[in-house]
Amino acid sequence: MRRLAPLALAAFSLSIFAACPPSGDGSDPDWLKPPISYKPKEADLTFNEMRLSEFNMMNDEERAAHVETLKAAKGQYKGQALSKTGAGLGPNMPDSKYGEYELNAVTDAILFEISLDYKLYTSTEIGDKIAPNRAVEFTGTLVELEFQEESKPRKLVLKVVTDTLAPMTD
Repeated sequence: MRRLAPLALAAFSLSIFAACPPSGDGSDPDWLKPPISYKPKEADLTFNEMRLSEFNMMNDEERAAHVETLKAAKGQYKGQALSKTGAGLGPNMPDSKYGEYELNAVTDAILFEISLDYKLYTSTEIGDKIAPNRAVEFTGTLVELEFQEESKPRKLVLKVVTDTLAPMTD
């Protein structure tokens, strides 16, 4: 009887590993990969690879004018990212004017080493349903953009008040 417990544990462990087969190329298992439609470099987004390249080539004055144009385009910002963390915002928190829930989301490098770090503002009802490391797509209004071009790696830190925010599925 004592020998059955280790055998049962070994059988259970093997069944778990068999249920999560690797993708075949030594990378993450298929169930950890983002959906096929997650393409922050190629998709028709506000900052895809082509548009980020144009932004990167602008001088400071051109960038500032471009950012103001993006901010003025209410509801026209489109993006994709991987969710990381989220939290409700109390009424006295500085960014609570944008929404009651802040979801942090990131992309890998879009152009060279430049990545996008998002702070997405939404309702608690929507934000609580987004799991960490989940690919999300969103539309909304850009309220703030900071280009950290002196940091390594470089990145854009963007605050977007979302009109739509949903996990991506294929």
